Amino acid sequence: MSGKFRWLFFIIIFLIVSFSLGEMFFRYLYPKLSPFEERMPVRHASPYTMFSPFDYGAKEPPKAKGELRIFMLGGSTVAYGNPPLPVYVEQELQRRGFDGVRVLNYGVISQNSSQELAHLVFHVLDSEPDIVVIYDGGNDIMDPVLYDPRPGFPFNFLAYENNVLFKETGEYPLLSLLAYGSEMLRHLFRPYFFEKFGNFSDLRMAVGYGTKPWSEKIARIYASNLVKAGRICRAYNVEYVAFFQPLLFYKSSAVSEVEKKILAGWSQGEVNTIRQYTGDVRAMILRNTREEQKSFPFEFYDLSGIFAGSTETVFKDYIHVNDASNRKIALAICDRLTDTVRKKSGK
Repeated sequence: MSGKFRWLFFIIIFLIVSFSLGEMFFRYLYPKLSPFEERMPVRHASPYTMFSPFDYGAKEPPKAKGELRIFMLGGSTVAYGNPPLPVYVEQELQRRGFDGVRVLNYGVISQNSSQELAHLVFHVLDSEPDIVVIYDGGNDIMDPVLYDPRPGFPFNFLAYENNVLFKETGEYPLLSLLAYGSEMLRHLFRPYFFEKFGNFSDLRMAVGYGTKPWSEKIARIYASNLVKAGRICRAYNVEYVAFFQPLLFYKSSAVSEVEKKILAGWSQGEVNTIRQYTGDVRAMILRNTREEQKSFPFEFYDLSGIFAGSTETVFKDYIHVNDASNRKIALAICDRLTDTVRKKSGK
């Protein structure tokens, strides 16, 4: 073997060994992350309601005598907590003398108002609800600006609709899929795979990301979903109350170190842009909701500014609050819910 070919042979062996060692490191030692969901584990979607843990067709057992059921819908701010928000609401209502009240936690991680409509139809109405409470708005506003940019679409829906089984032969991303079989390449070239399989930038351009019509559509879909939920509940003789939740960006200033660190994850320009965007969409939502209430009156309460002037630590990230703040939200909900509970319970 000539010296030229010997060096070429050694270079090829070196590259193969280096790739193999790198691949073993990223496959077995380095934490795995999907290009689509860097911030959380990959989720597996269910029919109709995406990430719902409730089995399709399942329902709650028959009501006990004297039981008044409140189903609370929303995203992870309803689903999780220590304890979750529905537990605080139930405890407070019982403290106010409603012994038979039961608040069921039907929050689902990342769920927006469009998915809550499906959740209401497929998982709630068959379980004898007396009252439906929706506490949401944050995911409707923040998901399009951070994840899948299409207003009203489920969280990162672009990752679920791009199915290679439906690709034409000429569109089939053969080389990209071969490269995607490497854990190391998945990590090192995450932005490439995100764009290749998700068409993220193209979607942003298609929907007019960041424009006023795009923001208006986000607000319009949310307000429309609220009134649709109200109409559905009325058809089933179920009381309905909706609450618009707070975000970190609605706070006048981040006075705590925890909240300052949250904002430090974005550049100052991004913070200013998102603060302006969330404020604009919030105003549009409130305006659109008032318009919807003219044709179909329903109970809607704006809690988005509940922490606006707070000088205490409230948020753990841009949407989730700490335990003390969750209690404050529960009290605010119960203050506005008490008359509806009294009416339904006959007390």
